[in-house]
Amino acid sequence: MLEFASPVGSSMLLALLQFIPLALAAVTPTMVIFVTALLAQDGNAKRAFAVVSGRYLGLLVIGFAVLFILHKLPDDPVSGKLDEHEALPVIFLIIGIGLMAAAAYNLLVKQVPGDENQQSLLSRLKRLNALVLFAACFATAFFSIRQISLLIAGTAIIKETSARPVDELVLLLILCLAMIWPMLIPLGIKLGMGERGDELLGRLRIWMSAHQQGINSAVLGFFGGVLVAKGIAGL
Repeated sequence: MLEFASPVGSSMLLALLQFIPLALAAVTPTMVIFVTALLAQDGNAKRAFAVVSGRYLGLLVIGFAVLFILHKLPDDPVSGKLDEHEALPVIFLIIGIGLMAAAAYNLLVKQVPGDENQQSLLSRLKRLNALVLFAACFATAFFSIRQISLLIAGTAIIKETSARPVDELVLLLILCLAMIWPMLIPLGIKLGMGERGDELLGRLRIWMSAHQQGINSAVLGFFGGVLVAKGIAGL
């Protein structure tokens, strides 16, 4: 029994270790700022939880779809068809280059919205109820190029390292959590500390607002490079 379980555990551990760069690249200051703003206004976690759960469910649907498509690729070379061993390194390479390009654009071209514009947008969004926020965050997951790119890379890792459907399901659930973990931090502070955490949440929101451009550029550039290296190694 131990001899049978060991390779399975090793493959899952390998996948989880490879999720770490993706999880760090998933740090999205804008969503963290939004969640902290909702928590500051509501005094409870209901609408913030709707935002987080809506985004998680949207990513989970996308992940299932991508994994289904990857399973349609032949495991072994077939004449005239792209096989798994050819496709996965190319996926890593393309996504890595895309993340590095996004980092350069974010640093050199993109303008960070001013405090007045951010407050105006947050004010409009904070008027929405929990159900609308859930639906909106579920829908916008399908337009988040950054998270979809990371999710595709993560599902490719799952397909590369796992052979059992149950393991793939567990890894996909964990992968989607890794895509939203920064949004869970303010929720955890609020649920764990209550009103005592409000000051800490305020400081977190201010710090994220001030440094969001640098954070985005650093994580996208570095972990884009990691995926490029992984793709090149697999070619």
